[in-house]
Parts: sequence; C-alpha cells; structure tokens
Amino acid sequence: MKLDVVKREKDFLRVFGNEAESYLQGQLSQDVEGMLDGESRFTFLLQPSGKVDAWLRIYRQTQNDYLLDVDKNYGDLVLARLKRFLLRTDCTVEILNYFLYTEIANSRIENSFVDCFAIPYSWFGFEFTDYIFKNESLPEGFNLMDNQLWEETRIKAGIPEIGKEIDESTIPASLGIVDLSVSFTKGCYTGQELVARIDSRKGGTPYRLVKISGDSEVSASQGYLFQNGEKIGTITSEAVTGDGFFALGFLKRGIETPAEAQIVDGDSNNKKVLVMPLEG
Repeated sequence: MKLDVVKREKDFLRVFGNEAESYLQGQLSQDVEGMLDGESRFTFLLQPSGKVDAWLRIYRQTQNDYLLDVDKNYGDLVLARLKRFLLRTDCTVEILNYFLYTEIANSRIENSFVDCFAIPYSWFGFEFTDYIFKNESLPEGFNLMDNQLWEETRIKAGIPEIGKEIDESTIPASLGIVDLSVSFTKGCYTGQELVARIDSRKGGTPYRLVKISGDSEVSASQGYLFQNGEKIGTITSEAVTGDGFFALGFLKRGIETPAEAQIVDGDSNNKKVLVMPLEG
C-alpha cells in the first residue's frame, strides 16, 4: 500500500555535544531533559522579552543529540539565536539538508524506510505522520500529492506558520498552543517570565488565534474580520476550496467563540463567516 504524502519545505538543525541537553533545557520552552529517545515535542524558542523568535519541533535521537525542524527560511534565525548564548559550552549547532514528507493521516505502518525518522502526532482532532529523510529521493512507498493540500489542511487544523501567524512581535499565549509547546514544571529558560505571567492571569492576550470558515460563496478576503461594522480581527492565512472558505486569524479579546462575523471578500461583498477556537 502506498501512502499519500505531501512534500513540505522545512529547515533542519542538529544540536549535539556533551552539554547539548542542558543547553537546550535553558533555551527552549519544553522540558528537554524529560524526553526519551525517539520522542518529539513542539516548543518555542523565545526572545529574552518572552516574545517568539521561532516555533519549532525538537526530536531526541539520543541523549545530547537532537534534531530540530522549523519552517522554511527560518533555520538560519534559529541557528543564530541558539549560538548567541553558546559560551564555553560543549554543544554544537549545525544546519542539515534533510527532507520532510507528511501523511495527512496516521496509517500506523511500520517505518521500514532507510535513514528515516517517522513522527506521528495529533493536532486538535487531526492526525499526521511526518517522515524525515536524509536524502531527497522519493521513496517507492509514497504517492506524492499536490502541496496545496498541506496548506488547506494546515489552515483547517489551526497549525500556525512563521511569517504568517508568527513573527517577532508574537506573544506565545496568543497562539493557543501553549499547552502543546510549554512545560510549566521545568526550570528556568530564556523568555519564561512573560509566559508564566500571562498564564497566571485571566485576561489573556489582546488578540488570539482562531479558525474561520464560510460557505463556498465566500471568495478571498481583504484581510479583516468585522462584527456589526466594527473591525474585530485580522486574517493571516486563507484557502478557498470546494468545501468552502477556511482561514486562520487573530480575534480581539473579549469576543467569545463560536461567533458569527463578516469579511469583505475580493469582490468587495460582505460575507458571513463563523469564528471558532482552535480546538473547536
């Protein structure tokens, strides 16, 4: 049986050395020391202010040898950020030329591919399996699908992307994925104070990431959400499919979800949309 997969553009880094684990423990929001061989976790790499430098995934190959993957074109940013505090530490960070294919499902087949890491994961009701290879050749067991399928699925699932939902001004809590990306039981790490402070108060952030959907009559938006004529949010990613209009965006604090809203579409028509939380 062949697996239907999409090829995704990602940047990869290897972090290794006798002090790699302890160094990453002090830089990433996840509990690196609590990971087992073959385990992966999503994590933030934060600025000292607590805002986001990058959102990425860490995979433990062995103790003190880790693989990181981050959205395409942000590997150099992660490399520079990790090296910034790398003083007198037995830890090396390097860019790798690896390749990623994603099955938009989890068929749970045995990973028999050569030089491959298979990483199954769930995301708010969606199932995925990522296959990371050390070379670019397409395995015989894969059937390559159109890359647009990933963008549509990413939006429907509510997976943020750097450069669209995430930039250097992003507060981690605004993305709604702190529970998936942060450990509140580990020791100190760079940027921890802002994460802990927002988690301890009820007000939340000024804007939060939400999912948006409309029927098939909704065409591309002009980038804003409205309610009763008031601008209540922005749209950061969108896809118009045979199933309708789907988008990700940020909703102003104080507006409960689910909520009805409007967008102005590409033809300057007002169209109704439904705004839902990420887990909705």
